Amino acid sequence: MLRCIRCAACMNHCPVYGAVGGHAYGATYPGPMGSVLSPMLQGIEAAHHLPNASTFCGKCESVCPVKIPLPKLMRHWREREFERHLQPVSMRYGLGVWAWFAKRPGLYRLGTRAAAVGLGWLGRKRGFFGKLPLASGWTAGRDFPAPEGDTFFAKYASASRRARNISTPRNK
Repeated sequence: MLRCIRCAACMNHCPVYGAVGGHAYGATYPGPMGSVLSPMLQGIEAAHHLPNASTFCGKCESVCPVKIPLPKLMRHWREREFERHLQPVSMRYGLGVWAWFAKRPGLYRLGTRAAAVGLGWLGRKRGFFGKLPLASGWTAGRDFPAPEGDTFFAKYASASRRARNISTPRNK
């Protein structure tokens, strides 16, 4: 990290930083560089959430002019967070449930379909999601949109069928 010249190339190419902006990090140094530097300066207990603000796509490392291995360093801090059990129990439980379903593709598709349809139906009434206990923090300042009622898998299958049915003009 001592090689960082603060050029912001990592931030300019980070999909997480691009989506949420610097204010969401709540730290002096935002973006991938801040996700590594803040735990070093403040301690992992105070900044354990920052290394999780990454997709690990590697764009930050590939554009860094001084070749700082940011994904590797963020992985290091994630491992320290895991070792010290700093994640909330709800997050550990939620990720465990997700992992269980993700290992069973049939159940995963069925569950996502049921959730998309159910949340789409329940979310027709504006402000409904703000009343749910797990969504209240997110919806305090914004209204959570209802899902469209279809899953990614269903949309992908439909698009694939349409692509196969499109015939290309033949040269005569």
